[in-house]
Amino acid sequence: MFLKRFIIENLTFLGRYKRFLVAVGAVCLPRRKSYSQHQEDEFILSYLRKFDLRDSVYVDVGANHPTDISNTYLLYRHGYRGIVIEPNEELVELFKIFRKDDIVLMLGCSNEAALLKFYISKTPVISSFSNRREVNLDRSVYLPLLPLDTITRELHFKFIHFLSIDVEGLNFEVLEGATETLKKSLIVCLEYDLESEKENFRIQLGGDFDLLSVFGCNLIYVNRSLEKQIIVVNT
Repeated sequence: MFLKRFIIENLTFLGRYKRFLVAVGAVCLPRRKSYSQHQEDEFILSYLRKFDLRDSVYVDVGANHPTDISNTYLLYRHGYRGIVIEPNEELVELFKIFRKDDIVLMLGCSNEAALLKFYISKTPVISSFSNRREVNLDRSVYLPLLPLDTITRELHFKFIHFLSIDVEGLNFEVLEGATETLKKSLIVCLEYDLESEKENFRIQLGGDFDLLSVFGCNLIYVNRSLEKQIIVVNT
């Protein structure tokens, strides 16, 4: 533990090599059953298999690493494609190398267009636009944020089969800017920190969404209204 902390604090550049090699390993090795933090990707893939997903995409907001603790890499390995939104330039470059068939956008999401300081942690997974979060700061940069509705408006797809939102402190703001996007989203995954956030998420999602399952700190919801409209191909 001491050695790991020392490397993070004083040899931060080594993390870049580690993250690159982790992606290489995931791409080159046989496909695993799960790549996400709590195996929620395995559950999501199983749930989606019964639907006709042609002309649909996944959207991964705050995607972090292309393969490690990823909610969408298992879907990618099974041939699905989508939109990745990640403000960390280093991680964006990894997506461009290892997930070339995805649309990769280097920006943040919120409830309105803005220019905010992005706090990049020495451990990138906890980087955040929110200065309320405790971040082991490596550096900070100003980056644009857009509502998710603005980002998805001109993209051509029938619906979003999976929407994952994990933005370290701004999940509610992202939902506020995703009113139209949520109507077109079948499965939604939200990370929560406090028990009180569960009820707030339910209110923001609205009556069409039911809680399907909980995996660790991740809540999985299904849009029942949209589900009825999608062709079922497997039962």
